[in-house]
Amino acid sequence: MALIAQSSIQAVLDACDMLEVVAPYTTLKKSGANYMGRCPFHGEKTPSFSVDPAQKLYYCFGCGEGGNVFTFMEKKEGLDFADAVRTLGDKYGVTLQYEESSPEQEHRREKRDRLLALLDQAAVYYSRFMTESDSAAGARDYLKSRGFLDPVIGEYRLGFAPAAGTSLLKAAAAKGYEPDELMAAGLVLERDGRAYDRFRGRLMFPFTDHRGRVLGFGARVLDESKPKYLNSPDSDLYHKTNLVFGLGNARAAITKEDRVFIVEGYTDVLALHQAGIANAVASMGTALTEQQLREISRFTRNVFLAFDADTAGQKAMLRALELAKRLNLSVRVVQMPQGRDPADLALAADGAKAFIDLADRAPSLLEYQVQSTLSASGLETSQGRVRAFSALKQVLSGASSTIERDEQLRIIADRLRLSQENVAYLMESAPLNDKDEDGGTRQRVLSHEEIAERSFLSMCLANPGEARRYLQLMTDAHFTTETNRSAFGWIKERLVAGTDESGIDAARVPMDSKAREIFPELVIRSKTEESAPEALPEYYFRLCESELSRRINELKSRISNGTEKVDAGEGGSDAGLTELYRLESRRREILKLIQSGSYETT
Repeated sequence: MALIAQSSIQAVLDACDMLEVVAPYTTLKKSGANYMGRCPFHGEKTPSFSVDPAQKLYYCFGCGEGGNVFTFMEKKEGLDFADAVRTLGDKYGVTLQYEESSPEQEHRREKRDRLLALLDQAAVYYSRFMTESDSAAGARDYLKSRGFLDPVIGEYRLGFAPAAGTSLLKAAAAKGYEPDELMAAGLVLERDGRAYDRFRGRLMFPFTDHRGRVLGFGARVLDESKPKYLNSPDSDLYHKTNLVFGLGNARAAITKEDRVFIVEGYTDVLALHQAGIANAVASMGTALTEQQLREISRFTRNVFLAFDADTAGQKAMLRALELAKRLNLSVRVVQMPQGRDPADLALAADGAKAFIDLADRAPSLLEYQVQSTLSASGLETSQGRVRAFSALKQVLSGASSTIERDEQLRIIADRLRLSQENVAYLMESAPLNDKDEDGGTRQRVLSHEEIAERSFLSMCLANPGEARRYLQLMTDAHFTTETNRSAFGWIKERLVAGTDESGIDAARVPMDSKAREIFPELVIRSKTEESAPEALPEYYFRLCESELSRRINELKSRISNGTEKVDAGEGGSDAGLTELYRLESRRREILKLIQSGSYETT
């Protein structure tokens, strides 16, 4: 795949309106030179999310999430970097240029683009045939009988494949597509040396990726013939185990609500969408796979499983629960009324409210597993209680928080009438995962040295003229992490050169620089945090003192283990101790300076 040219990335960045990109996810209000709002990356009541529209950066003072407009799209839309650039390029009308590629790479790209165009044309063909042809009246009647209206049929691009054997083949040939290309797209098959349409006389459900590009089809018969469903074969574009039905339509709603409903069938998704619940997706006619869950987890980690209440649905639910647990997703189980599926419920009167009510009462993964284990064990007998007791220790080991585990333990103790000794036994379940109460991974805690280093660098951006005198005296050794050293190097190179008094253009930080990880934080803090005049020199000397302390400790260690010469005897050298004395003296001078708070003579 050819790389997007750097000039195109810059052109997209220049064209973007950061406030417009962020607007769908949170409400921003002007605050000084920046804008503030509630963070779209974590729940909060008081706004701590800051956006710098000029630099096109964001940073949350609450959770530490930060980046530029591309990073924002990657994290909120679940895109990789190239897709984020393409999406914003499309939005702002920037035509992308690509780096030079080999003829083979160019051929593969052109072939892939033609297959994508062919599949999209096929979806248009099936959709138009269903809308306009008398032969598709049965399909229209079927959808009407199920309660589906034109808007949702159009949004999901449903169609009907003609019963004649080569209709699509001929239509595609008229547009310049070869039989081999239709074969590669999974649209035709070969029999007795002749090509035929793969899908004939079936209701067509286009399968799209998260960007809404058609990659394949699911086809349903309208009578009792077999197979009931026929899917596209796996190809270069379509892999059944990776795709999630409806993700292209649901992506925006999933990211906005930060949760997804996973159902079993295509029509469940359509029904929920029609009822106003747009954040629903379905597996591709098989049990939910780990790849599908990984794809979904790009957009949210809050998963609500809403499978049918029948035996098959419950078995599929248990498999999905194990996969979700393995991926550390926060899972809740929407328990459907016996004999009903999400489509039945959603299309009934007040269906959306009924579904959301169930979702609001949905038990967590642990609650559901405890309930299921208790229900399935036959607690009316002593053997059943023993079975439940044995199984529940393993179930409790999956708890993500002590609060949730203790609450379930209380319920278990009550139902099984456990003694204190047996409760203690269950308490010995496996260690809890390193997760927050809401299932998220804890943010790494910065050391006090890292915090001081970032504060100093943000002050340098706020006071570039004064910062030069300190930056030119410093080296990488004053910083403790690769990220901070990278940011220091980039700032020093530009400020010491004195080419830009107005500050740093964060957009020009190289894409592969570690400095990019913290630059949004540094830039936004430099514009939003007020500091006393003596703060910059004080932080400078604190970093100097820390650097000296590290050198002193290292030297003491070398002296202690004999790798540093201390005293070679009469006429010999005591270089190690001399250096140690010099470093300690300098460190004490700096500490006195910091304690005095006067830096005028430095």
